[in-house]
Amino acid sequence: MNDTLTLRNDYLFKRLLGAEENKACLQDFLECVLDMEAGTITDLELLDKELAKDAVTDKTGIIDVKVRLKDGTTIDIEIQNSWSGEFIPRTLFYWAKLYIEGFKEGEPYTSLTKCITINLVAESFKLNTQVHSVYRILEQRNYQPLTDLLEIHFLNLSKASQTALLQQEPIEKEQKLIHWLQFINTDNREIRTMLAMTSPILKMLNEKIDVLSLSPVERKLYESRMKLKSDIATISEAQFKSGLELGFAEGIEQGEARGLAEGESRGSHQKALETARLMLQHDYPVAEICLMTGLSPAEVETL
Repeated sequence: MNDTLTLRNDYLFKRLLGAEENKACLQDFLECVLDMEAGTITDLELLDKELAKDAVTDKTGIIDVKVRLKDGTTIDIEIQNSWSGEFIPRTLFYWAKLYIEGFKEGEPYTSLTKCITINLVAESFKLNTQVHSVYRILEQRNYQPLTDLLEIHFLNLSKASQTALLQQEPIEKEQKLIHWLQFINTDNREIRTMLAMTSPILKMLNEKIDVLSLSPVERKLYESRMKLKSDIATISEAQFKSGLELGFAEGIEQGEARGLAEGESRGSHQKALETARLMLQHDYPVAEICLMTGLSPAEVETL
């Protein structure tokens, strides 16, 4: 019995929602996030369906779900266990890669299609207090959209889990999304079963989780993904606070007004160094470490 499995684990999320046989579940989830009527997404193509070998063996590769809709829109779904300062530039970087993927020299720019990134954040979401945030490019004063080609979503899982479970009929679209996010976030089988009662799709997905059999290798991968992301999140928060306190104390001792600023800088740099060390231990590529931490290749290579 899979009492503690959670779709908050990116490996399990891709294993289930990134599978051909579960496309109906993924379509339902996307219709909730993108505020579409049920049945709007009638055909989607799963991209990168297979888990990359290096992601499985190194336990550190980015595990996301990528799809293409019938109109050419590309969507990338990624789960992060905790918010970090590098997350916004990293999201923009991956959106940009997605946007130009497959674009060939000589093609008209009008051939570029809409790209959407959907980021599920489990803890410490910093941008606002909303469950669901959508960002586009708008004119600053009159909010006129420049284009609909860019769309970035953030889903705050912990905020969704603080919302009371409602089972009234009919279930409103916003509440349906809340149920989806609560279902993804929970590792409690009883709560997952209660949430499954609110939707035929969640009921089907819950049954698949209950009967899911993970091999020893798959179980190890599942657990390592949870531990790695937890370790990075812990170090990011703890080391920043430690460095900030140290720098602030030194500033007071020296009687210098710049003590706080130095403390903040030291905290950020210390956090980046500790995160980089952990990522090196798990065989992350140097380029990925630099992107995540803001360190230079030279700084990473000296660790």
